[in-house]
Amino acid sequence: MPEYRIPFNKPCLTGSEMLYVANAIILGHSAGDGSYSRACHAFLERELGVAKALLTTSCTHALELAALLLNIQPGDEVIVPSFTFVSTINAFVLRGAQPVFFRHPARIR
Repeated sequence: MPEYRIPFNKPCLTGSEMLYVANAIILGHSAGDGSYSRACHAFLERELGVAKALLTTSCTHALELAALLLNIQPGDEVIVPSFTFVSTINAFVLRGAQPVFFRHPARIR
């Protein structure tokens, strides 16, 4: 039987990505607040019709920011998927929230 592997962190290159990465490094802005970040902010603001868009370095950081913006407090309950990464829950538990694990009824057997 053949062994199939799905690469976990293999980048998908479809065009000029290597050129853009090299350009960002040459310009000295390889991580945030450079011309590419500003272009992405402008694109998201325009396409979503919002006043401001904010990029985060990861989904973990986005969830932590969401917990702060929602003013999550000790004792609050936060519904989270039953199958997830620990960081999904950590962002809220670190602020004292109680995770409530959700399982889709169609998947309960």
